[in-house]
Amino acid sequence: MKLKSLELFLRQALRATLIAIVAALLALMTVQIVLRYGFNSSLLWAEEACRYLLIWLSFLAVVLALERGEVASLSFLGASLPRVPALLVAALAALASAILCLLLARYGWTYAELAGREPIPALRFLLEDLFGASAPTAPRTFWVYVAIPAGMALLAVRLIANTVLSLRAIPAGTEVFDVLEQHPENMVE
Repeated sequence: MKLKSLELFLRQALRATLIAIVAALLALMTVQIVLRYGFNSSLLWAEEACRYLLIWLSFLAVVLALERGEVASLSFLGASLPRVPALLVAALAALASAILCLLLARYGWTYAELAGREPIPALRFLLEDLFGASAPTAPRTFWVYVAIPAGMALLAVRLIANTVLSLRAIPAGTEVFDVLEQHPENMVE
């Protein structure tokens, strides 16, 4: 499998995952609103489940936001430098950001292991509602907190790819904004 096709597959898988999370959020919030205001009742676990889905959505969507140029950046520096220094600065910035993301992933994993020992209350309520006294044990909050290292690791991979693309562009004669597909005129200031 070629690298481009692997990248395309992973991007499509990430988009499908994000679409599924948004659909689940929309469905759960709609049911909660209808139950609360239409029937004067509510699901005990719905708001907490929505919060956890939003956490996962945020940490996974940052990769696509970076690709679309929707993450804050200082693009004026690349625009003011000549081509080769601009590419070197872009590569160095992406590499430094990737290292930071890998550190956040490492310490995020440690945090998830330490803080994620308790069962997820929302799922515990749901399982108790469905199965009563013989309910299975709910998954631990580790699965909520692991969104941090998962999102940061994915972002680090994307930033390392940006580093490689920037360095490959030096002998190819490509401009920094063409490499990262982030033209300053298309970005919001």
